Amino acid sequence: MKHRLALCLLPILYAGLIAPPAAAAPVEPPADDAVFVEGSRYSAVLHPRRGAWRLLGPNGEDLQLRVRESCRAGLAPPRGLWLLTRDRAGRPQLLAPSSTPLPPGHPGEVLLVPCDQTLPADRPALAVPTALVEWLDRHSGAIYVTR
Repeated sequence: MKHRLALCLLPILYAGLIAPPAAAAPVEPPADDAVFVEGSRYSAVLHPRRGAWRLLGPNGEDLQLRVRESCRAGLAPPRGLWLLTRDRAGRPQLLAPSSTPLPPGHPGEVLLVPCDQTLPADRPALAVPTALVEWLDRHSGAIYVTR
C-alpha cells in the first residue's frame, strides 16, 4: 500500500520539479521619490518654500545653505529632478528630463540668475547666489526640487 501511494505521488512530484515556473507578475515602477537616491542621482536639493539648498559634496560632505530674503526672486521649478545645463547664451539653467512632471505650459527650463541681476520676463527664472551656481557647476549635474 505504501509503495502504491509513493508510486502515485512520484509523477506529481516529478511534474512539479520540471514544470516551467509561473510568470511573475509585472512589477510596478517605484514611486517618484523612491528612484531618487541622494549622491548618486542628484547632488543638490532645493527646498523652495524655505529658500534653502542642501549640497551633497563628492566626498560625503553635506552643506546647508539658506538664501537671504533679498535673493529670493523668481519661481522655483516644479517638484522633481532637474538637470543643470547651459542655455544657448551659455547661462546656467535647470532642464527638466522627461520623467519630471510639469504643469501645463511650463517650458521645462528655468534660468538661474545671479541675485544682483534682473530676472527675465519672458521665461521662468530663479535668482541664486553666484557662489551657489559656481558650486553646482563644479559638483552637480542634477538637482532635486522638493515641495
